[in-house]
Formats: sequence, C-alpha cells, structure tokens
Amino acid sequence: MVCHRHVAVARRMLSIRKGNAFTVIELLILIVITLLVACVLFPSLVYQKRRAKVRACTNNLKQVGVAFRVWPAELDRYPAGTDVIYGGAREEVEKGHVYFNFLVMSNELNAPKILVCPTDDGKTIAAKFNSSFNDANVSYFVGADAQDTFPQMFLTGDRNLAFESKTLEPGLFIWNSNKSALSWTTTIHNTCGNVGLADGSVQSLESKKLATAARSQDCATNRLAIP
Repeated sequence: MVCHRHVAVARRMLSIRKGNAFTVIELLILIVITLLVACVLFPSLVYQKRRAKVRACTNNLKQVGVAFRVWPAELDRYPAGTDVIYGGAREEVEKGHVYFNFLVMSNELNAPKILVCPTDDGKTIAAKFNSSFNDANVSYFVGADAQDTFPQMFLTGDRNLAFESKTLEPGLFIWNSNKSALSWTTTIHNTCGNVGLADGSVQSLESKKLATAARSQDCATNRLAIP
C-alpha cells in the first residue's frame, strides 16, 4: 500500500515536471528570438559607442583649440610660427616633430591624454609631458602656417589624411590649397575626420567636405606636420 502511494506521488511529480519543462521546439524558438533581438540591438550599440568616441575626439580638439588661443605667443603667432628661442616650436615642427608643438603648450593643455583620439589604435596616451613624450603620443596634425588672422586655415586635426588617395606619412607635408586633393583614409574615423580651424572652432567633415574646406584656405601654400 505504501509502495503504491510512493509510485503515485512520483508519477504526479514527473507529470508536473513535464508540464513545466520547455519542449525542444519551444527552446529553439526562444534561442531564435534571442538571436534576432541581439542582431537588432548589437549594431545600434556599436554605432552609439563609435559616435561616443567621435564626440570625445571632437571635444579633445576643442580643448586643444582653446590651448592654442590662450598660449602666450610672441607677435600673436601660434607655436609653429614662433622660434624656439622665444618659447615656440617652429624649427622642430619644420623637422616634422609634431609633439614639440604641444610640448611647449603643456601648461595650457594640462594633460597629454587629450592629444590621442579614442579611436586611434596607432597612438598611446602619455602619462605626462616629459622627456619621453613624442609623436607616438599624438594623434593630431599641426598646421605650421596657421594664423588666427586667417580663421579658416587648418590649425590641427586627425592625422588620417591622404593626398591624391595616398596616405600622408609622418613629417612635414607641403601642399597647394588651390589644387587640393586632400581626403581621409579609412583608419580612425572611417573616411571621416575632425579639423580644428585657426579661429578655435572644430568641424567634423567627410572627405568631400574636407576637400572643399581645404580649397577655402586663406593661403595658397600650406604646411601640415603629421605625427
């Protein structure tokens, strides 16, 4: 009698478990729905993360632009237009040493981390401005001829530039803005980029708009120092 009672209880428990358990079909449907939701949400999350990094880069260049504006220049010039003997960086920038331009601005920049774009995997953030700080810690080019009296000139910007579809190598690049063929490479911002102008403003541009902005320079010949 007791044995039959235990058997009956066991059968009821088994029945309850079977009633509450997922069938194979239900489990497959759940997996498919989960994958579909992930496929919808994942690109959106990736895009939002990418946009956040682009905004961070833009903010970096805005801070750099402010530092340029408040830097105590001799004769109202930026560091690249001021001799080293007067606290500037002209001779070093003309050698292609972009970092030196920012090194003399260390007091205005406060921290070197704003000199590296969050999406630039080819550069590393320096701990501080010291003797080991170099172009490996800089994502942004410097306009060697930029002056605040010519507000549309390129003062700084993302380094992923190309001329006539060829990636610009580190060093000093000289170009004729009237015949400009500047564009962005696919690295860093995927054929887009940010440019800081001599008036302190920052523009996010696609390649076509970059070419237009390049032709709007106030000087026929420009020099860009690429890190």
